[in-house]
Amino acid sequence: MMSDTAVRGFAPRSLLRLVLIAFTLVLLPLILLVIQNGRSLERVNLLAQDGIASAVIDTRRASDMNDLALEMERAIRRYAVLGDPELRQSYLRLLERYRLELDQLLLGIEGGTLGTSLQHQLVYLVDLAQASGEQIRDRVVMFNAFNSATLALDQLTRAQIDGRIQQVRAHVTQVRQQLWMLSAALGGASLLLVLLFTYLIIRPVRQLERSILSLGAGVEPEEKPVRGPAELVALGDKLQWLHQRLRELEAQKLQFLRHLSHELKTPLASLREGADLLLERLTGPLTAEQEEICELLVHNSFRLQGLIEQLLDYNRIQQVQVYQEPVAVLPLLEQSLEAHRLTIENKALRVSMALDDTCPLADGHRLKLVLDNLISNAVNYADAGGELRVEARVEAEDYVLTVANTGQPIPEQDRERIFEPFVQGSQIRKGVLKGSGIGLSIAREAAASMGGRLILNTSMAELVCFELSLPTNKNQGTRHD
Repeated sequence: MMSDTAVRGFAPRSLLRLVLIAFTLVLLPLILLVIQNGRSLERVNLLAQDGIASAVIDTRRASDMNDLALEMERAIRRYAVLGDPELRQSYLRLLERYRLELDQLLLGIEGGTLGTSLQHQLVYLVDLAQASGEQIRDRVVMFNAFNSATLALDQLTRAQIDGRIQQVRAHVTQVRQQLWMLSAALGGASLLLVLLFTYLIIRPVRQLERSILSLGAGVEPEEKPVRGPAELVALGDKLQWLHQRLRELEAQKLQFLRHLSHELKTPLASLREGADLLLERLTGPLTAEQEEICELLVHNSFRLQGLIEQLLDYNRIQQVQVYQEPVAVLPLLEQSLEAHRLTIENKALRVSMALDDTCPLADGHRLKLVLDNLISNAVNYADAGGELRVEARVEAEDYVLTVANTGQPIPEQDRERIFEPFVQGSQIRKGVLKGSGIGLSIAREAAASMGGRLILNTSMAELVCFELSLPTNKNQGTRHD
């Protein structure tokens, strides 16, 4: 690889200019290759099309002539016996069709003496139609030679077609070799240019990548300045500023969620109380439309309360300490399923559970949050009339619980994004309420805070399956920040 001094002297100082030069120089050999390949393939394509078309037509014509010869012999024999003029006309029509097919075939192949012989025999076959029945029976043996000549012409046609195919194959082979040689030369030139410009671009990009990884891990990025185009150098400086800014925004976000969640509870309580009073008709009778509006208010107040509780859970998960102890999973699961009983019944879901008796080490409140979110997710995204399957087993030192449901598989591009806060996948939620997009994020962070992990298990092709792993053999009573 060339030295840094040589590289700095060669590389443009602007990233845009460097990229434009790189693409231009790399694409130039490829464009030449595409043009040359297009011309060569066009010639081969035309040659192949003409050869195939003529081969199919000539082969079919030769085969039809064999059939016509047999039909002509059959017609003239029947005419000799029955003397029906219609049979004579049929024979002459077949004879004329044969003559036309022969003339067309001889334009496409080299018939030689065989073609001339058949044309002469046709003259005698025309005269045969003018003879009497007895004369026809005496002279009809000439069809033996005529049929043999027709069959020989068919074989000659196929042989010449095979020769044409061999010529096309040889030409295609020659063109292919030329294309390979040209592709190798131009491809090698493009590869060298790609390697050169890749090095010029990737070196500062890797420095930025290390800074971004440090930023994501929450550690100080390295202070070594970025070397390269001016835009990337400026980007490196902005990453340092971004690190400080993200710290401030994280603190502001947690404070905002805490204040917002608590501030929303007071007006929500008033709204729910007022809606309940109206629905109970304490202020007087209601019309059907008014009762429908009150039910809508109550319904959406419950929805808003659920969203506020999720925000509080999200805020609490990131701040409160965790106390681990053996927790019975079955009662928590039954509570979660009971909370969604109406939805399960409305969608006619089949619920099956197979749990190990082992109690994992967990925080009861956080484990309940995880189970609530997994059950809610499975119920709302499951197909109507489908299955909700909950299983738990002990593997090595882990307690593994899976919550699976039948339904549309999660697209590959959404499999990690669904665990991000306030991000929902591209699937359509089948539940009554629209989610906030933080349920799975809360569940994953709660699992991680208990020393476990929550993943999407893609090994079950027929089910959408989430897998929760929790420890089983750690010392009880330990605390985790």
